[in-house]
Amino acid sequence: MSVRTLIRHLHFMWAAFILRVQAILDAAVKTAGPLYILLALSLLSCIIYLYYTTVLPAVHDLHSVEGLAHLFLSAWLIYNVFFNYFWCIQTDPGSPPMTVDVGDDLSKFETASGIPQIRWCKRCRRSKPPMTHHCHICKRCILKMDHHCPWMHNCIGYNNYRYFLVFLLYLWAGCIYTVCMASIPLFGTSAHEPTQANGVLFTFVLSLALFGSLSCLLGWHIYLVLTAQTTIDFYSNRQRRRDARRSGQVWVNEFDMGKIQNLRNVFETNSSGIWWLRILLPFRASPKGDGVRFPSRYGSSDAAFDANHLHHHDLPSSSLANGSAPDSRDAITLERVLADSEDNWRSDNMV
Repeated sequence: MSVRTLIRHLHFMWAAFILRVQAILDAAVKTAGPLYILLALSLLSCIIYLYYTTVLPAVHDLHSVEGLAHLFLSAWLIYNVFFNYFWCIQTDPGSPPMTVDVGDDLSKFETASGIPQIRWCKRCRRSKPPMTHHCHICKRCILKMDHHCPWMHNCIGYNNYRYFLVFLLYLWAGCIYTVCMASIPLFGTSAHEPTQANGVLFTFVLSLALFGSLSCLLGWHIYLVLTAQTTIDFYSNRQRRRDARRSGQVWVNEFDMGKIQNLRNVFETNSSGIWWLRILLPFRASPKGDGVRFPSRYGSSDAAFDANHLHHHDLPSSSLANGSAPDSRDAITLERVLADSEDNWRSDNMV
């Protein structure tokens, strides 16, 4: 056995080992999903219990106007946290429709060189609209996938992203509120019983730690919303921007419609009403659109979809009709079309 062959075999064995480890980790994350939810609920319940039993009584009399006002405010924050957390878990993020199914015979999907490249999932055997990605934990493609969240035991995608973002917002606000309330008896001059003081200190430290983590996560997702990206697409867009810069061009995100419009695109629903009330009020409604077509700065909402999606009637079958195998040009084009690639940018994105 030559050295080159040995190296090739070692490379293959290492790749197979990595795939096996990834499969084990994916199965572990999926299995542990309910445990993550239980842990999150336990953590939140602990903070809520300590707040009502130690923090709030140490600051205000519960029978006073101030005490009742804080009871109402804290109850409002708690309700919104659990409302959005529950529906983020329960809402299916959405999958692309089965518009193209190649089955086992790929020869019928011969393409001409003029047809734009589409994104194709080899695992689901269907086309992928813009910002759709395959989740290796859920084993399916997710519309506008941001990430798989173990704390939700669900993918964060098109249909439940609004719940996820509002959940982060209210949980972050609740942590700020709890830290501020706990700091009053903690750093004040009045003396308290040791048991109550320990409870206030534990609440303060736990809320402050959660606040620091949530500040980074919430800030990151606000940035993604304002720039019309998902977490996955941020990294692919960054690479496209670098490639364009090396060629002396500027890459432009075609889905970036401006900060306010990008924010509206996330919070607008199919029902009527003021869009920004979806942030302030607990509201259950499906997002506006279908998760396949998105507003584009180049024109209609179909512009981005049509350039990255291939319908069955768009696929010529001249070679199949002739009973001959596809020629080399068609084979190369077919390989490009069916590649499981995230290369989803067009020349129109270059300015």
